[in-house]
Amino acid sequence: MGSAPLLASLDLGTGRIRAVAVDLKGRILAEAAEPTPTHVPQAGYAEYHPQELWKTVAKVLSRLTQAAKSLGTIQGFATGSMGEAGVLIDAHGKELGPIIAWYCGRTVPDGQALRAKLGDDYVFNTSGVTSTPSFGLSKILWWRRNHPKVFGRARYWLNMADWTAFRLTGEARTDFTLASRTNALDVVRLDWAGELLDKLDIDRRLFAPLIANGAVVGRVHETGAAETGLPEGLPVSAGGHDHIVSTIAAGIDQPGILLDSMGTAEALVLANERPIFDDRLRAGGYQQSVLNLGVPHYELMCGLTTSGGAIEWFRKQAGGIGYDTLIAEAQAVPPGSYGTCFLPQLRGGDQPYPNPNARGAFIGITGDSMRGALFRSVLEGLCLQTRLELDHLSAIPGVNPVTRVRAIGGGTRNDLMMKIKASVYGRPLEVTALSEATCLSAAILGGLGAGVFSSVQEASAQMAEGLGEVRIVEPEPFWMERYEELYRAVYALLPPALGPAYDALAAIRDRA
Repeated sequence: MGSAPLLASLDLGTGRIRAVAVDLKGRILAEAAEPTPTHVPQAGYAEYHPQELWKTVAKVLSRLTQAAKSLGTIQGFATGSMGEAGVLIDAHGKELGPIIAWYCGRTVPDGQALRAKLGDDYVFNTSGVTSTPSFGLSKILWWRRNHPKVFGRARYWLNMADWTAFRLTGEARTDFTLASRTNALDVVRLDWAGELLDKLDIDRRLFAPLIANGAVVGRVHETGAAETGLPEGLPVSAGGHDHIVSTIAAGIDQPGILLDSMGTAEALVLANERPIFDDRLRAGGYQQSVLNLGVPHYELMCGLTTSGGAIEWFRKQAGGIGYDTLIAEAQAVPPGSYGTCFLPQLRGGDQPYPNPNARGAFIGITGDSMRGALFRSVLEGLCLQTRLELDHLSAIPGVNPVTRVRAIGGGTRNDLMMKIKASVYGRPLEVTALSEATCLSAAILGGLGAGVFSSVQEASAQMAEGLGEVRIVEPEPFWMERYEELYRAVYALLPPALGPAYDALAAIRDRA
């Protein structure tokens, strides 16, 4: 067994579960990954089965710890995870049912009932976010409405990173970034919103105690060690919501720097000094989270529920053809894709026009719309939609103006998309080679809890080599002109105009 100090982390994501072991320079020395086992019981639904999911987590961690055994000794651990998925556990620590995926549509009626009962303005002015069907409270209400006996046995609601730590240590804790995804956190008091929960007749003790990101949840117990290979007694620190904690490794520590985190979903995160309660933030469905590293930081967030997911969807519909072929075909198409536009609402409407009934569409298709033009229009539609979100966000008083844009994540490997995005935004992109921002950020948090680092600043300085250099992608002037025209004529106008059509289509689907 190696004696060099290592840090390990897990990224429990929508599409895959990935674990890494890094040295104190931030270099990834070992890694393991598996697809996230997902079930679709009916159209629009998605869920995870807890025992199957845990077996996959344990398999990934076991492979990682075996690979890392000869390289060093793991001294700290933390998990980053998807945001709104959660699980009910009973007083004996047993999961009470399937984990409803963050994007599952079954909770839409419960989100609507929450809004009708409390008023969205009240929920927003308490939690800092609109009453959203995907958030934890709507899922909890779904369980109570559909399975009251099961719900009556619940002791805790645990988000995915919380649940991972619980399975390893037996301790139930949650951090502020994941608490921000429940609608149950009072973002001013930085505590569970007791008054709001009382109005819903939900015991606040259903939510685990809050701790800072990087604080120790507990230590790996005998069973956790046997299942995963992690050392017994290893401190497990609070990780958090993947998109928010990714800002740690990405170096987004100053207001005005926008993080564009491009994965299966895409998150745009902008640091702000204080929470914002402007009604335009609420009406637009924008979100804000608290990242607490001893001192609370407020992060504004918007994004796409399907970004890389939309690209993969198209690839599958195209017969599973390779990305290199699709990108090469799209590169041969001029900006604007011969007038073909893609609206990327494959899982409902995103900001600034949230509508669970919204659906994606290709517009402008002709008999000449070949595969390359359709694929390029998908890339363009994703970039133009995030431009729309940023324009509306930037117009809200109190929001720090965007001065720089830094892109991370798997989507940055698509050079064509990066050039399109820079041209749509009309500014250079700082693209980092950091492909595992969630894992590296979680590793830093694990190091904080283990006492390896005294601060994020110290960790970032020591791990600079592994965090990688930044390359600049400049916009293309001609593309900028074409995309500005397309944006003004189509993307800035269509989403609000299509709202009634989306609702009518939803009524037709419901009658099918």
